Amino acid sequence: MKAFYELRKEDFYVGKMTEYPFPLHVHETVEVAIVIEGECSVQIDGREYTLRPGDAAVAFPLTPHSYNTIAEGTAGFVAIFPADTIAEFSRIFHTMLPDDPVVRREQLGEEAFSMARCLMETRDDQSQYLRQAYLHVILAHLLHAGSYHAGAAYNERGLGARVVRYIYEHACEDITISSAAHDLGISESHLSHLFAQQFHVNFRAFINAIRIDKATMLMRDPFMTLTQIYYQCGYDNMRTFRRAFVQETGILPAAYMRAARRVAAGNEFVPQALEEPKK
Repeated sequence: MKAFYELRKEDFYVGKMTEYPFPLHVHETVEVAIVIEGECSVQIDGREYTLRPGDAAVAFPLTPHSYNTIAEGTAGFVAIFPADTIAEFSRIFHTMLPDDPVVRREQLGEEAFSMARCLMETRDDQSQYLRQAYLHVILAHLLHAGSYHAGAAYNERGLGARVVRYIYEHACEDITISSAAHDLGISESHLSHLFAQQFHVNFRAFINAIRIDKATMLMRDPFMTLTQIYYQCGYDNMRTFRRAFVQETGILPAAYMRAARRVAAGNEFVPQALEEPKK
């Protein structure tokens, strides 16, 4: 599955690690995960890592990442926040990239691990300032333990954020790399290079990932037909939509829609890949 752009509503989020895998995605914020118990595998910028208790992973802004497998009984926390949340670390997040996005427990230290436990146990109704204080200590240890190299120039990282916002907003329209480059005020070659270097995916694949993600959301609505859905998602015909949907999810759209509506109705059902679509 290609990376999709996740538009986050919260400015600052701290929550328990999901029990289920989460697909490859990018967002403009920083994401830090620390495992407290159990084990999980994550992919960051094209490489896969296994996290065990006390290990931490950090995804810098606009870095593709996913949670691939999570062992039963695994517990940990995920913090997602803007790069400027803690001023003293913002320059690193804006201009640098880690040589290794994973810091092991022996490098991170027991104080940071203790703070991670405290952060995970904070209640939703507790002060955001308390959570930020715990996060401040964790980041101090995490960033001190790592090594970094210069990332894209600040203005190029800013352009990357502007590009993904534009693509997310216009993906379901009649958009091409030429029209997007024109609206963004850059050359086609520059835009193509940006996708290859920052997102490790081509322009069209990124568009399709956003469109199919929207389609899966619309499929939960019991009053929408597949024709209405593919039209709203920017496809001209069912054949093209079906091919893109299967390529992205491995499942026929009609089968996915039936399963999604069962889930929405409260009858849990996890769809499995079915037969190949008819030509």
